[in-house]
Amino acid sequence: MIEILKELNVLYVDDDKSACESLKHILTYYFKEVFIAHNGEDALKIYNNKRCNLLIVDYDMPVMNGYEFLSKIRESNDDIPAFIISSYDDKVKLKNAIKLNLLEYVIKPYELDELKAILHKYVELVSKKGLLRYELKKNCFYDKTKKIILQKEKEYKLTAFEVKIFEFLLQNRKKVVSYDELLDILNSTNQRSLISMIHKLKKKLPNGIIENIKDIGYILN
Repeated sequence: MIEILKELNVLYVDDDKSACESLKHILTYYFKEVFIAHNGEDALKIYNNKRCNLLIVDYDMPVMNGYEFLSKIRESNDDIPAFIISSYDDKVKLKNAIKLNLLEYVIKPYELDELKAILHKYVELVSKKGLLRYELKKNCFYDKTKKIILQKEKEYKLTAFEVKIFEFLLQNRKKVVSYDELLDILNSTNQRSLISMIHKLKKKLPNGIIENIKDIGYILN
């Protein structure tokens, strides 16, 4: 399940540039993009201009500390997961942090296994809250963690081949995808079998979501 992190971006905020480089190297292995800031003000600019899915924030920083930064975020967003890293086991800081609805409060120095455990906890939260859910049409979504199509009260589970086809179309949404491209991701040369699979897939979706482009391929609208 942790591979779903490759769909998500993380913002890591720490004034210790050496620590940033070290943790960025690890985070890049797991996440799609890793954004770095060295104080809360710069972090706020990144947060407002980039798609951030997780916040990892050091408590003690110049200009605007981690508590102040996350307090600003919580004024408009209670849902984005975040955890604080602190060098000190300070009761006042811990009390402040409780108000921030954190995923975790981590005391330095921490082990890599502790970070991995938090990331697994985050993945469970992503799955539970449907944070990797893509709207296809009003009242119709694709949940990438569960590999299901949700239509109102109904759920449609996709087969392994349908997942490959649908996620490739989703990745290239509103672009025409050729038969050859789809056959390539299936490691197949059987176009008739591909057409049959897409026919079954379309039955799990509202009309018009997947459109056939005659003699070329398909488009996800």
